[in-house]
Amino acid sequence: MNGLALVKLNGKYGYIKNDGYLHIKAKYDSATSFISNCASVSVKNDTFLINRQGRKMKRNDCIPIDDGGCNVVHPANPNDYFIQINGKNELVFKYYVKIDTSNIIEVIDTSNLKIDEIIPYGNSHILLRKNDKYGLFDIWSCKRIIVDEAISSNHEREANFQLSNLIKFKYDDVFFNRSLQNEVSYAKVRINDKYGVINSRGDIVLQIEFDSLEIEPGWQMALVEFESNKFGYKSFGGKEFFKRRENK
Repeated sequence: MNGLALVKLNGKYGYIKNDGYLHIKAKYDSATSFISNCASVSVKNDTFLINRQGRKMKRNDCIPIDDGGCNVVHPANPNDYFIQINGKNELVFKYYVKIDTSNIIEVIDTSNLKIDEIIPYGNSHILLRKNDKYGLFDIWSCKRIIVDEAISSNHEREANFQLSNLIKFKYDDVFFNRSLQNEVSYAKVRINDKYGVINSRGDIVLQIEFDSLEIEPGWQMALVEFESNKFGYKSFGGKEFFKRRENK
């Protein structure tokens, strides 16, 4: 929770401590949760940073966490890993190595992923959209595919099969907010008519089983609809702050 949580009182935003007492007066028209020692707030058309004491900060004062400033973890740049070809996005690292029966090695350039959209997401993951489905690409995935002729004679098909397996397009929607150009901490995802939550690495922290949910910024939990028109909080650690109906 980072010690302070964002709250809305009478239409204005402020911050409370873990004990529930107001720490920074609710006076902002909009606000984000704290990232280390910084939060972004707005009053009318003026947007600026504040520290944990509510004092206004200059953006260039947002320095590493060890010096008491902001620890901003930037998302990976999709343009470092993908290039556009005929209006679609393909992996920059898309070579595979063919080894034939005489142990001759040949490097071949191939890719046919046809990604529609590349979206900054986490420090180690990029969000991709293809045919209205979303998936995450791990930038540390294998950058070279090795295909042995003794195992597979159709090298290009096998290489593209392995490349496509690096990305699982399984989400119908992905919703997130990113503050201070930081990586995404948590995102709401949808499969069919159910919702869950994933973290910056794509790990599921709330199972995709709820009729609706809203992530609570800064609290590592979400307000979930666990039964029809019944709502309660569930932490990303698994603790439920509601009681499910017992099956008889």
